[in-house]
Amino acid sequence: MTRIVVLVCAIVALVAVPSRASDQTIHPKSPRVEFNISYTLVVGSVTLKPGLYRFQCVTIDDSDFLIVTNGEGKEVARVPCRPEELSTKNEISDYRFTRRPDGSVELTGVRFRGETVIHQVVTS
Repeated sequence: MTRIVVLVCAIVALVAVPSRASDQTIHPKSPRVEFNISYTLVVGSVTLKPGLYRFQCVTIDDSDFLIVTNGEGKEVARVPCRPEELSTKNEISDYRFTRRPDGSVELTGVRFRGETVIHQVVTS
């Protein structure tokens, strides 16, 4: 009898606690675009070395994130972003940045060709 109770409790626990991966609903919000970065670029708390990277804005649950992957497809950065409406459609894909006082370059936003928004990086 004790074994049955333990088995039933284990099954209930497995059903009641879904895996973390299934909790996150990921929806692409923008096309994926490749940028060849020729200098180090700070994205959130990550510093990207020169190289080829793919950028895409996605919605995870109810929040927007800018996802950066390297040439092998491995995610290297994920930062919150906020879409801001533009008055015209983006003719090209590009990214915006600012120079910090220490001389480093920090990503501030990404525009995707064909969209009418800029995905601004949300900083604390």
